[in-house]
This record gives sequence, structure tokens and C-alpha cells, in this order.
Amino acid sequence: MDEVIQVVEKYASIVEIQGNHLKVIFHEDPDNTIKAINKELISRNIVFKVTKDDDYYILTFARVSFKKNNIVIPIILLLLTIFTTLIAGALQQGFIPWENWSYLVKGIPFSFSVILVLGIHELAHFLASKKNGVAATLPYFIPFPNPLIGTMGAFIRVKTPISDRKSLVEIGSAGPIAGFIMAIPLTIIGLLNSSVGAIHEGMVSLGTPLIFEVLSRICLGKIPESYALILNPMAFAGWLGFFVTGLNLLPVGQLDGGHVLYGILGTRYHNILSKAILIILIPLGFLWNGWWVWAVLLLILGTKHPEPLYEENKLSTSTNILGIVSLLIFILTFVPSPIRIAP
Repeated sequence: MDEVIQVVEKYASIVEIQGNHLKVIFHEDPDNTIKAINKELISRNIVFKVTKDDDYYILTFARVSFKKNNIVIPIILLLLTIFTTLIAGALQQGFIPWENWSYLVKGIPFSFSVILVLGIHELAHFLASKKNGVAATLPYFIPFPNPLIGTMGAFIRVKTPISDRKSLVEIGSAGPIAGFIMAIPLTIIGLLNSSVGAIHEGMVSLGTPLIFEVLSRICLGKIPESYALILNPMAFAGWLGFFVTGLNLLPVGQLDGGHVLYGILGTRYHNILSKAILIILIPLGFLWNGWWVWAVLLLILGTKHPEPLYEENKLSTSTNILGIVSLLIFILTFVPSPIRIAP
């Protein structure tokens, strides 16, 4: 506690010391002061929980330990995901790689695009975590031998508690915003190289999020009835990027949208909306069975959100703007029926 006391005394008057608890009065604005103390102590692997006691603040300290990031596993998973997405990209164009492995070259546009969108999404989470003094792993890609997409996405794992609601919003919104921005130029390039064909029986049809519809109209104009857009691999990767963004921004549990929701509105509204989303997913499952899978996964993972170490008195305007931007992106990317088969 000696090093903790040395840091805290710069910013506050210590009224009482009990074990790892300090009762203090801050010299200046508590929100900014707590962030300053956290910035100094997090580098020493010390975190603290903040509670109020009348005019006093109680700071409860703990030292955390975590391993340094292992770069070997993320690199292996990235290489495997590149391989599975190359296969998926080649299969999308009618080339069977295991008949001739040189066909993997055909999968480069899709593989490059989908890895780029997912990678930028997770890298933004990682950098936002680092900015806010939260330790996180490097991005883990998930290879998946699926002939359509070749991956189950990517994720990072937070290794230390998130300090405050502002950090929650910044970390939660960073990935979707970055991935959304990256998907736009890839989609435009892909759409300009896509074609239009007649709809036929058994054809896989993709639901169209608002942003994809807008970009399609700008690039190609209105598609005639009884015809469908045959997506270039880069356009499909862009669609997939928007779809993943919409999924992650569902305001439930500890998804990106759940982080943003909790940070902006707090525990009560987070709990209410999380349960409401689960209920809404049940009828949505009749449009796409995948929603039922998501509902089961969210039930297993839980819809509750851990409290940050400190609840600010007031969020900044910039933090609220991030919340609004995240909501707009969710509206632009969410699609109720993502995949269906033409009759």
C-alpha cells in the first residue's frame, strides 16, 4: 500500500486507511482525478474499485497479475484462417482447391478482404483497451472449414477490469466503427466488379442491410425484378463485415453493443434491453434459424454485464456521441433475415 498511498496523496487527502481501503477527499473533479490515479497505478498492475460514502470516496485496491501476450498462438490462428478463407474464396468461384491447390490463388480477394475487416475491428478494440489502461490479448482469429466463409470471426480477451463507463463505451464502439469504415471501400470495389443474373431455384439469397442497399444503388442502380446481384468476392466480404458488425452491436450481455449500452445507460437499462433482445430473437428465428443459435449462446454466456471499477458522475459529450454513432451503425448493418434460399 505504500506505493498506492504515494500516488493517491498527489490527488487527494487521505482520511482513513484500513488494509487495502483508503477513504479520501479529492482535491479536484473526482472523475478526472480517478482517471489520473488509474493511469499511474495500472502500469504497476494495480487496480481499484471506487464507491461513495457521503462526501468521501472509498478506494479498494488490488494487485493483478497476467501473462504477457503470446504472439505464437495468434499468428498460427491467423495463418490457419487465411488458409480456410482462401479455400472458401476459391469455392465461391467454383474452383475446388483440393483438386488443384493452385486454385487457392482464386481465393485471395475474399480472404484478403475478410481478414482485413475482421483484423481492423479487433485491432481497434486492442488499441482502445491500451489507451484506456486495460490489458487485452492480441486478436485471435477463428479458422472454420466452412465452404461459404471459412471463419467464425475473431476476438480479443480483456485481461484486467475495465475502469469506468467511458472506457467501456470507447472499447466497445472502437471495433464496430473501425470495421464498418473499412468495409465500405471494400464493398464499393466489390460491387463495381459484381454482375447481375436471373434468380433461379435453390439460389442462396443474402438479406440486405441498409448500408449495403445504399452502396448498391449508388454503384449499380436499381436491380430489375426477377434478377439478383451476383456478388464479387470482395463485395461478399464487405457484406459479411457489415453483418458481423450488426451481430456484435446487438445491445445484449458483453457483446460490443452490450458494452456501449451499459456504458451509456447503466445496469438497469442494460438488464432490461438484454432480456428484451433475447425475447425478440425467438420470432426472428423463423426468418433465420441462426438467431435461435445466438439466443442459446447468449443464454449460456449470460446477459449480465460486470460493473466497471468506477461509475462516473457524468459522461462527456464525446462519449455520448460514440454511443449515438454505434446505434446508427447498428441500424445500418442489422439484417433480420441474413440468408435464405430462393424458392
